[in-house]
Amino acid sequence: MLSSNTRDTKAEIFTFQVKYLWLVPQVKRESYGRRRSFQARFNVPKGPDAKTIRTLFAKFQRTGSVNDDLVRNFGRQQTAVTPENVATVSGIIQQNPMSSVRRIASETGLKRSSTQKILRKSLHMFPFKIQTHQAIPVRAVQQRVDFANQMLTMIDTEGFDVGCIWFTDEAHFHLNGFVNKQNWRFWGSENPYWCEAKPLYSPKVTVWAAVCSRGIIGPFFIRETVTSERYVAILEQFVATQQVLEDQPRTEWFMQDGARPHRTEQVFRFLDEYFGNRVIALEYPKFTGAGMDWPPYSPDLTPCDYFLWGTLKDIVYPKHPATLDELESAICVACESISVETLRNVMANFILRLRHLCCANGEHFENIVM
Repeated sequence: MLSSNTRDTKAEIFTFQVKYLWLVPQVKRESYGRRRSFQARFNVPKGPDAKTIRTLFAKFQRTGSVNDDLVRNFGRQQTAVTPENVATVSGIIQQNPMSSVRRIASETGLKRSSTQKILRKSLHMFPFKIQTHQAIPVRAVQQRVDFANQMLTMIDTEGFDVGCIWFTDEAHFHLNGFVNKQNWRFWGSENPYWCEAKPLYSPKVTVWAAVCSRGIIGPFFIRETVTSERYVAILEQFVATQQVLEDQPRTEWFMQDGARPHRTEQVFRFLDEYFGNRVIALEYPKFTGAGMDWPPYSPDLTPCDYFLWGTLKDIVYPKHPATLDELESAICVACESISVETLRNVMANFILRLRHLCCANGEHFENIVM
């Protein structure tokens, strides 16, 4: 027996309706007669009533289909994605690229869903997260350009090998690591009202390391505040290690940033004794009359900053060290896992960064470094 609610049954009713209404004119056209004919045709005791037949046929005349999904989907569909609305939204974005979808929808009178459709499908625009950087003073911008030009001249015309530079830096490693709150989610049907407790002041250790194309010296650890005296003690360990490893230690260059404990007479005298004019450090030329100034506000040029620290933290923190001793041990193991080939690529990236810095006129450029 046919079910009056199935799509196939509706199609049969419609076919029967057309056949006997248009193709067989002699058949009585009243709905009652068609119902009786339907019962006889399909051998069913009860066929569709007259109202069902009239409604179904009227639906086909109106929509061209007997499908319920298309009851209202007939004729030209209205849409908010018109050339006029696209032009209006485009104009708002050109005036203020930071306009929100909610604000654009409010200004144009469009729905937010329509506004998003125009932005993504018509204008091919997508929301990008804004990155924040430390502002670079005008004077430092020029110092960065001067340094990059000087280094590139040495590389391009004098054959200087940046692989002979020991780039040094220090960073704090906290015992509790870090949490990326944007990616920290709890999926469930109800809010668990769950908070992760962490100490206000997590135990930490300061890690110092030197990186060049041939390897890493360090890491060396300081659990107290870094002072000039403690920094010189680290430099003494570095030089002792370097002299053992290098066949010609007097050909290597030394780089340090402009942290306050690095810029003291005690530190500069030590560097002058062991490296002479092969030092790149802020205010070093002013003290010794030799070497090169390291430009301030330039962590984007320091391999330790743009490579080493992030790499070490990615390796160390997933292991969840429970004590500072475990943390230091994990950092040492992580340093040993970094290959010489990787370090050579890091040094090549330093040259690329110098060129990008010149193109950016000393401003931030990391958005274009791959």
